[in-house]
Amino acid sequence: MVAYALAMIGVAAGWFGPIQILLPEQAARLAGDDGKEALLALVTAWGAAASLVANPLWGLISDRLGSRRPIFIAGTAVGVAGLLLLSMADGTALMVTGWILVQVGLNGPLAALAAMIGDRVPERQRGTVGALFGVAQIIGVILGTAVAVVAGSQTVGYIAIAVAVPALGAAILIVHRETVIVPIDAPRRWRWPGGQFAWAWVIRFLLNLVNALVLVYLLYYLSDEVGVDDAATWVLIVTVVNVLFAGIFGFAGGVLSDRWEKRRVFVAAGAVVLAIGTTLMALVPVVPVVIAASVLVGVGWGAYIAVDMAVLTQVLPDPETRATMLGVANVAGTLPQMLAPVLAAPIVTTLGGYQTLYLVTAGFALLALALLPRLRAIH
Repeated sequence: MVAYALAMIGVAAGWFGPIQILLPEQAARLAGDDGKEALLALVTAWGAAASLVANPLWGLISDRLGSRRPIFIAGTAVGVAGLLLLSMADGTALMVTGWILVQVGLNGPLAALAAMIGDRVPERQRGTVGALFGVAQIIGVILGTAVAVVAGSQTVGYIAIAVAVPALGAAILIVHRETVIVPIDAPRRWRWPGGQFAWAWVIRFLLNLVNALVLVYLLYYLSDEVGVDDAATWVLIVTVVNVLFAGIFGFAGGVLSDRWEKRRVFVAAGAVVLAIGTTLMALVPVVPVVIAASVLVGVGWGAYIAVDMAVLTQVLPDPETRATMLGVANVAGTLPQMLAPVLAAPIVTTLGGYQTLYLVTAGFALLALALLPRLRAIH
């Protein structure tokens, strides 16, 4: 379990270190203050579009091979190559190409780690282990952001993360005992898991979109709207506060959801608290309130990730297509990365600024809450 958590921390660091600090600063350096939002939207949109294809494809390959290990290794190698390319990128084309490689590559180990839960964890323990999956991602956000801040430069930051990703993932390759999976040998054996999967997908998409909209312009929000002097440092502070509470509530919620055998109440609580936190960010953009809002967003996100993987694996009963369908489910996590900057850029620049952005974000959380009764297969 320690090795599993370390591997997930490495994958998350490879994603969120660049997203929160390195990519925004790189976009500002290349495009200037007038064009930074548009360039960041372009880069992240291309990366997320590639991710939409990559995650289900990695899962399908894993199911066909009947093994998770080759996917983990190959994907990590591609992701590291992308990070190294970003460290040298001095133009839009290289920046886009590097981020596409990161997105395509890191979806490999993500798909493998998600499938391991379904392969090896009994349903009665999936809240706890799924929460660990989510909490490890949160720790990775802190690690990636901290590395980006401490490094102090684009080149050093990307290289440091490129080293951390495989280093943290090495332990799982040593200790993981590969479960024998029957490979898929013909398309006719693939079975759609049904309508409950679709509702779980939509709810996951909406709440991940909330999280993506909070993060995507956080650096610009703190500098341009809140008016802090050292925005990068404040991104780290806000992120640490957010993820600390998300981690605490995520892991505790996972344990309690297994003990109570309840999942839906945690999703509902998470959606409500996320809506409250993002509303505060919209209406009162001053540092003390932003810190309080980051606590609420962390609590809400933690409540949701406590049961996220448990819900998904419960609606995926077929072990032969587990990695494939979890890859489809992971699109609900990656698609918001593509849509968040596309939605946020026009809202921030022409449709009311950050107040409108975060009120719309709160609306997405409440929409997820409204759809929850449709997920009847989950208690």
